[in-house]
Amino acid sequence: MARTHYMQELESVRQNLIQMGETTTALLTEALHVLAGGDSGSAERASELEARTDHQLRTIHDQCLSLITLQAPVARDARLVTGILDAIVDLELIGDYAYEIVTISGSMERRPPHPIMNQISEIGRKTCEALSTALEAWRSDETAPGLPVKAQEEAIKEEAIKEEAIRAECRTLYGKLAQLTSAPGDAMPYVNLMLICRHFERISRHAVCVAEQAAGAAPLSNSQ
Repeated sequence: MARTHYMQELESVRQNLIQMGETTTALLTEALHVLAGGDSGSAERASELEARTDHQLRTIHDQCLSLITLQAPVARDARLVTGILDAIVDLELIGDYAYEIVTISGSMERRPPHPIMNQISEIGRKTCEALSTALEAWRSDETAPGLPVKAQEEAIKEEAIKEEAIRAECRTLYGKLAQLTSAPGDAMPYVNLMLICRHFERISRHAVCVAEQAAGAAPLSNSQ
């Protein structure tokens, strides 16, 4: 009976992590809306989502500490709990960067020409897709962390390839924006986009970490 309750607690923590990931993804999506011009409610929704991620972080953190203190999980269960603790930190950082994008985008009085905005929006879309892919690893017992080792390694490799592609696009766009800041006229819109570009690069890096943590965690059905 005690073991059943313990397993239910582990599953509850995992589900809360998934919900936090969904909130973070929604926040990043709102950031993309604000970057594109958005509507009057985008910034307000983003603020609410950012506050929710902070609350979810504290809730999951407390749940994990309770499990560690009261149950002293070992082996696979311990890897699951520590993996979740690491993942929520990365998700919070992703949320922080996403909200920074909202703040920067909302302060932009003038936006650069459409080709540049389209390019950075596409980078943002790919970054959001990478985060969604990373979260899939936590969604069910059949997906990671329950995948065989080879499948886990393939999933991480695919995520790393996406992250490197995003970083390459960011570096290219960053160089183009750096040149535009030295051109005559108001350079601030280009400086803002440079900051946003860096944030997308950081978000993609943390998304890889989320996938790696899922792969390193243990399947609940086989916990020891």
